[in-house]
This record gives sequence, structure tokens and C-alpha cells, in this order.
Amino acid sequence: MGGAPRSPLLEMKKLLVTAPTVIACLVLIAAVWLLFAPAELGGATRYAVVEGASMEPGLSRGDLVLVRGGGEADVGDVVLYRDPTLGVRVLHRVIAKEAGRLVLQGDANDFVDDARPSPSEVIGAYWFSIPRAGSYLFWLQQPLHAALLAFGLTIVALAGGGAARAAHPEEARSG
Repeated sequence: MGGAPRSPLLEMKKLLVTAPTVIACLVLIAAVWLLFAPAELGGATRYAVVEGASMEPGLSRGDLVLVRGGGEADVGDVVLYRDPTLGVRVLHRVIAKEAGRLVLQGDANDFVDDARPSPSEVIGAYWFSIPRAGSYLFWLQQPLHAALLAFGLTIVALAGGGAARAAHPEEARSG
């Protein structure tokens, strides 16, 4: 039923091919974690979704923005800070520094922000953005949408497993 016994040399070759692959995957996962882990989980990255039009044309409503802390903001940098008056996080450009405070303005605004955060009050500086990704995240926050996605992924996972078993029927019988 099982055919010829497997050679120990073949098993060793499989292990030598598999071990570096597993190690490479673990290193990749660690690197991704170090780069993209949210600050709330010990990482250095914070996430924000653009909700207005004040940073157009560079950033549009629904864009997902990744910001990272560290280093002092310079004139021209785009930074994320919490506006104490509005009670929201704001992503605007530093246009000047006055008396140890940052003067900020949205790229599409013709007025300067009232808030003047100190450099220590800045949450982080713009790292990069993913257009429209924030809109998809808001879509996923709806319970029905999240359930539909989970259902679809479950169907794909179950169908994919069946295809793999069908491709190697002799291995399924020998185990």
C-alpha cells in the first residue's frame, strides 16, 4: 500500500530544505513586526486614517498613514499630533517653529492651526501612506462586513486544503 520505503537520505534532504525556509520565514516575520507593529503592542509605528481634505492633493480622505516617532520634526515634515481643543488627532505639515513650539498647517488650508504643540507632544512623523486603505479598514469595522470576510476566507481555506489533498492522494493513504 505504501510503496517503497522512504530513504533516510531523502528525509534528511527534506529537512535541510525545510529548516532554512522556516528560519527565513521567522526572520521575515520578526522584521515585519519590528517595522509595522503598532505602538500599543510595543512597536514604533502608529496608524491614522485621513478623514478630511486638509492635506490634499498629497493625502486624500480614506488614506491609511503610517507615522513613526523618534527624532525632532523639522520645517516641512508632516506630523501627527493631538489637538487638545478639538480632541482629535491631526496630521499637518510643520511650517515654522516659534518659541519651541511647532506651527502647523494643512497643505490645502489657507489658515494656520490654532494648536502649537511642543516637539514632545508630536505622536509621530509621516513615514508612508497607502491610498484608500483606511476606507477598507472602516468597511471592515462593520460587524456584517467582517463576518462576510471571515466566511469567505474560511471557504477559501477549506477549498484550498481539499485541492492539496487531491493533488497527492498517495500521501493521504500512506499516513
